[in-house]
Amino acid sequence: MRVAERLSLARHEPWIVLAPLVVVQWVVLAAFALTVQRNGWLFYQGGDQTWFYTSAWELSHGRVPETLVGYFWPFALAPLALVAGPNFLDGLPVIVLVQVLALAPLALCCAYWIAARIGGRLLGYFAAAAWIVAPFAAQPLFVGRYHERWNEQTLPQALGFTALGDFPSMVLLLVAAVFVLRALDGAARGDVIAAGVVVGLAIALKPANGLFVFAPLVAFALARRWRAGLEFALALVPALLTLLVWKYRGTGISVLALDPAVLAAPATPPPHPSQVPWWEQAKDFVPLDIHQLNHQFLGFREYFWSARLLEFVPVAGAVAVARRSIPKAAFFAVWLAAFFVVKGSSPAVSVETGTIWRLLMPAWPAYFFLAVAIPLLVPVWGGRLPERFPAPLREFRWPRRALVAVAVLLAVPLVGSLLLPPSKGEGAAKLPLQSLFLPIDQDVGLAVTPVEDGLDLSWQAPEPRSANSFFIVYRSPLEYTLSEGDPRVIRQGKLCEETGHAPRCTIEMEEVGRTRGSRFVDRVGTGQWTYRIGTAANHLDDESRGDPFVISRPLNISVE
Repeated sequence: MRVAERLSLARHEPWIVLAPLVVVQWVVLAAFALTVQRNGWLFYQGGDQTWFYTSAWELSHGRVPETLVGYFWPFALAPLALVAGPNFLDGLPVIVLVQVLALAPLALCCAYWIAARIGGRLLGYFAAAAWIVAPFAAQPLFVGRYHERWNEQTLPQALGFTALGDFPSMVLLLVAAVFVLRALDGAARGDVIAAGVVVGLAIALKPANGLFVFAPLVAFALARRWRAGLEFALALVPALLTLLVWKYRGTGISVLALDPAVLAAPATPPPHPSQVPWWEQAKDFVPLDIHQLNHQFLGFREYFWSARLLEFVPVAGAVAVARRSIPKAAFFAVWLAAFFVVKGSSPAVSVETGTIWRLLMPAWPAYFFLAVAIPLLVPVWGGRLPERFPAPLREFRWPRRALVAVAVLLAVPLVGSLLLPPSKGEGAAKLPLQSLFLPIDQDVGLAVTPVEDGLDLSWQAPEPRSANSFFIVYRSPLEYTLSEGDPRVIRQGKLCEETGHAPRCTIEMEEVGRTRGSRFVDRVGTGQWTYRIGTAANHLDDESRGDPFVISRPLNISVE
């Protein structure tokens, strides 16, 4: 320590350690990106990326879309979508760079600050280093047949190489956790309000992040900080109010949006969310299925080295944190339990498919910090560690410019949600079978020439530079009913249902072929037909797999 002081290094803590770790993190992420299976900038996605980007595309053109996702990420991506265009692949490189170069280092710094509030600076440095290593160190603990799923499907999402909402959700909750722990250690009202504002933004990004709210409230209650709990709850109000307006303008009053897969058009149209009581909607989102939770533990036992180890870590970590602070131990325990019990009860989540890692990503930091805290259980040394390397709580005064920026951040989405007109369905629609939400504004110059026994289609769609792509040809009769028992009429391959808000539009067309070229011969009979061209890609660059990211405007043709 004397040497450090002599060299004037101590006064630069923690940045003298964190800055090199950030560089190491970037190097590790670059090495991972160069070695994992990918198609240019396109890594495995498998989530809600099209919902966020297409909503951003609609917002960038002054329309409120059907609001099946939160508002924060679409508003954040709207300027990018306006510049990059309707194709998600054109905006993907910017999204990945922002997450890897900015959000990932922010998460690493939060790992230090959170662990330092638990057990001092040395534990904080250990946590920051472990944050870089842990995703890769976990791989050998899985059985060999699970490595591909972990490396190609889970890690790209956990490290910020996708456009899903789970990674930014995790980072926002990490930032919120920093402020919550600062508020527990100090008495600054600014920390409490900042925690509430950040949690509100996390809920605005994905409403399911509202499960995190229980953790700070329980911690403040155990610390008998009733006023802090009230201030935290009040700080949530602006974001929640905006989310309510956003949902109302797009789908009606339904804060818990229906899952995209539920929106596939059945023989009998499903009721609109505004017509379903909230307690009935809650059953789809809070199933609390004990049998399904047990199924998750069976999955851990099948694919992981030791399910008992996974169960032991949070218990031991909670005991370690509780030796110094019961409210902090409760904070991490409730954070982890709320997500695992609710999300783990969902039938759509399983270890086998790997979906559990993505959907529980906002809660994995709680598990991580409980694991990091275990060294505090070491007799004598563990108890003295925080006192020997203390992390002093430095009071931070928010500058007025920061308050103005926060006000703008909260006000712009609210004003936009109130004033922008709902979409009329002309700019985007869903593909029900793939649960995708796609722009349909692309003009590809589609042309048709009659040939023997069919039609020769040609187009000039711009190919994205970020990944190798191919085209999907869709066809439908110009006008038809959905089924015998369903009188709804499909026109130009699109069905739009008026709801009093943004209409619910779906593309009801048959996929007739895939090609990497810009021509396709369709052997079709006489009749009136509508064609659309979709631009698609996948991380394997496999033409037989993958979904479209944008669909062209229709071309109608009559064959006699």
